[in-house]
Amino acid sequence: MQRRAVAVAAALFLVVGALSLGLVLTGEAPAFDAGGENVYQSGDEFTVDGQTYTVASVEATESSGGGHGGGGGTTYEATIEWDDENGTQSATVSQHGNVTLSGVTHFAHFDSGEEVVISSNFETLREYNTETAQYEEHTNGLWGVSILTGLVGMFLIGTAYMPSRY
Repeated sequence: MQRRAVAVAAALFLVVGALSLGLVLTGEAPAFDAGGENVYQSGDEFTVDGQTYTVASVEATESSGGGHGGGGGTTYEATIEWDDENGTQSATVSQHGNVTLSGVTHFAHFDSGEEVVISSNFETLREYNTETAQYEEHTNGLWGVSILTGLVGMFLIGTAYMPSRY
């Protein structure tokens, strides 16, 4: 009787763990939406307060983390060029970094190494950062539920099949 009760409880833990793992694996991270008119690729031009700017390059660099247990990652950078009375000027901006163009502060957002969003709408960036933090918190919690239910299920089954003292 005891083993049947444990089997039912372990099955319940298995179902809860599988459901939480399913939510983790099928969940979608929030998408950044700054409007299509702010998306640029290498060679594209845009105008801010009458000044024309050119996106000279958009690139992504993979890093391996140095082999010390730290994860690598992808570093994004865009170079913006413009001509003024002093000649050709340029500025480099990275993921969510700021750049001042014609006295207006803009930020850059990269979804890939091929295009960059350059926008001065910081409210959109704040909303994206809030949604991303909430998504990561929920995902981490669901991973915790999956791992914990798996461990508890194994513990229940292990204790149910321990030999009796009597």
